[in-house]
Amino acid sequence: MKDTFLLITSFFLLATVQNNVALAQQNLSTSGMVSSSSSVEGQEANFAIDNDTLSYWESTAKDTEPWIAIRFPGATEITGFKIIFQEGAVPNESVHFQYLLNGDWRSHHLVKENQSDKIAVNFEKVLLTDRVRLIANDKQTLHIAELQVVGQQYVDDDAGEVKPLLVNQSGYNLGRPKRFTAPGVPDKTPFVILEKDSEQEVFSGLIKNEKGDFSEFDPTSTSEYLVVSGEKTSFPFRIGPYWLERVSYRPMLDFMMGARHYVGNVSEIRNLSFAWRDGDFFNWAMQSLVALYASNPSAFERMEITGRYQSNASFPEEYQGLWGVLEPFRENTPDIVQLMHWDADVKVSQKLDHEMQKAELAHFLYAWPFLSRWLPRQNFDRVYAYTQSVWTKGTVSPHANSQYDRSPEHNLLALKTQLGSTKGEMPPGFSVIPNLMMYEVGKREGDPDAGMYFDAAYRQLEWMITHLDWEDPMTTKGQRMSEHITMRAFAWFYQEYPDRHPEGLKEKVEEWARIMVERSDNLWDFRKYDEDEWTPPGWNETGNILGFPAAVFAANTILGKDHKEVPRLEEIAWAHFENAFGRNPTGRQFSFKGPEEVEGVDLGWYSRHKGGIGLLEELPFVFDGSPKNFHYPNQPEAGNLGWTEGWVQFNTAYNTSMAYLANYYTRLECRQSDSGVLIIRLEAPLNFHKDREEHGRVWLTNKAGKSIPVELKEASPFSLALEGRVKIQDSELSVGAHVLRLEENDQLKVSYGYGFFEKKVTVNGD
Repeated sequence: MKDTFLLITSFFLLATVQNNVALAQQNLSTSGMVSSSSSVEGQEANFAIDNDTLSYWESTAKDTEPWIAIRFPGATEITGFKIIFQEGAVPNESVHFQYLLNGDWRSHHLVKENQSDKIAVNFEKVLLTDRVRLIANDKQTLHIAELQVVGQQYVDDDAGEVKPLLVNQSGYNLGRPKRFTAPGVPDKTPFVILEKDSEQEVFSGLIKNEKGDFSEFDPTSTSEYLVVSGEKTSFPFRIGPYWLERVSYRPMLDFMMGARHYVGNVSEIRNLSFAWRDGDFFNWAMQSLVALYASNPSAFERMEITGRYQSNASFPEEYQGLWGVLEPFRENTPDIVQLMHWDADVKVSQKLDHEMQKAELAHFLYAWPFLSRWLPRQNFDRVYAYTQSVWTKGTVSPHANSQYDRSPEHNLLALKTQLGSTKGEMPPGFSVIPNLMMYEVGKREGDPDAGMYFDAAYRQLEWMITHLDWEDPMTTKGQRMSEHITMRAFAWFYQEYPDRHPEGLKEKVEEWARIMVERSDNLWDFRKYDEDEWTPPGWNETGNILGFPAAVFAANTILGKDHKEVPRLEEIAWAHFENAFGRNPTGRQFSFKGPEEVEGVDLGWYSRHKGGIGLLEELPFVFDGSPKNFHYPNQPEAGNLGWTEGWVQFNTAYNTSMAYLANYYTRLECRQSDSGVLIIRLEAPLNFHKDREEHGRVWLTNKAGKSIPVELKEASPFSLALEGRVKIQDSELSVGAHVLRLEENDQLKVSYGYGFFEKKVTVNGD
């Protein structure tokens, strides 16, 4: 996948940089933060960058690979370095000058056979980075009076002007947190919201900690608005009942339809690709699609159908057998179900047995009760048989694997203690939900051994409660776009098995919440990597920002609405959506084509990656890039620096967040009037457009298990809710052509959503 190829392109940190600015060369060491592998008391690392050759840093005698590192406040053009060893000390013969790339230190210049107490090196090519270190490789102690790094602060001519007030350029949801960032603006500075066309003031407030909040502003209007403070202004934006869902739902599916391997908008066979181009084995596509559909089915069932079945038999010989084991879906199958069918078909047809791949099939099997009206029973039987046959298989077939595999073994009942890297390929707890799903599927299918799946999930979560250290960023943000899987495992177990989950679950989540709130105390409400780092050093972490809200909303369902951290966590979750739509140091939405594709977006990402394994650049709704560590806390002048390339994994993280967002705010109510009318009210992301009446469907089910659908319609053009009424008469409910008979003392269930995301209420059927 794309990050490995940074070394090949040499674009990210090591580059020949053009003269972007004409600044004098200077010693930048004093502007940085210094650290070291060790130090003798009284000779700490800061003495090596204090411009005083009489003071010095000394590593300890036991430190056989001593190093000193400097982190600069932003991206820096380095043209050389100078070392002055402590007067009277024996200089080191061999040292490496290194830079950080994707979390690893890479050697840039080697000094060897040195006998001098001063070393000066000028680079032939400029090194572009935000951190360097000097490490001795001669096993000797380092005594450094001065380490001078020569260069200049990097400024990209193409950075462009950034608005002084940063907002979600597209728009905000009614009734939800709405915030903006005002870098450098003093506390208690007034701001106002203006209606753009009339310039009328419609809201006012005060800036605090370089942020403004207008969450209480909930207009019922299609107007554009501006944030204004003195001479400073923002991009225009709108506010609507479900604005984020309105601009996302259809493009999300269009991206997934086009990103399919073999049959998407590109038919070329690609490496590191299975069901999705550049998807590898850890794209989490199936679970993101199942979650989306289960959380808000009416939104996806009412969409225009754009997909069609493509027979494997009609493709050239080299494509034969890559899909086609599953029988085709039925006519009028929604696009989102077509996508699930495609994913399962490729996995079973190719007999993909990597533990991540076969774990994804559990989501398809779990979802079968609400997929079965679109798909033939053969689909379930074939997937179930295959999944059962490989679930405990400890090895992986070479054709189902890649160089990113870190799994010690592939038995999904085994305890998983291996922690993945910042690649995102093995997040803690990835087997918990799949095993719980297989438990439910097994019970449904009468499997006498179904309990083994529950036991494996229990052991895994118990281990996570005991061993995961939330202070270690590799258990959270360090998992990159896959982080959401961990907290979702906690939520699934807690919600579905409230009396059977391991002890300490809620307390573990409370600890997580506290740390996430602490790490988000900044002008962007942005959850940092750790106390010092904003993002995983060197990585394009776009998917983490897009997927983090899923983790927050999952955690909040455990904490409960009255928990002290929940309101702040909601703000943080929404701030990450805002970050993706322009409330960030670059002032840009994450998609290069954002202005032409996303309603309301004014400024998209600087560029897009053309080619790559995924060939994604021509697809809609590609999340191309996001601010890097050196852009934070507010260095927009770094501009288009760092790796840029869309990835299916970024979009599936966003899919998952949108699913958990819908679930978190969906509310279902039903009451019976004195005249025997059922009054049903549903709050769900379904009312997108003022100029059309929008509908959704709930289900009424009696004690005998028979169900009929009930259509609801929006209560008003700007309402968050849909409403409907059903008359109970002569012991039956009649809705159009559907009739539901009621027995004496019958009980009715009203439901919306499916499986884990089902919302339901019960009423007496008198």
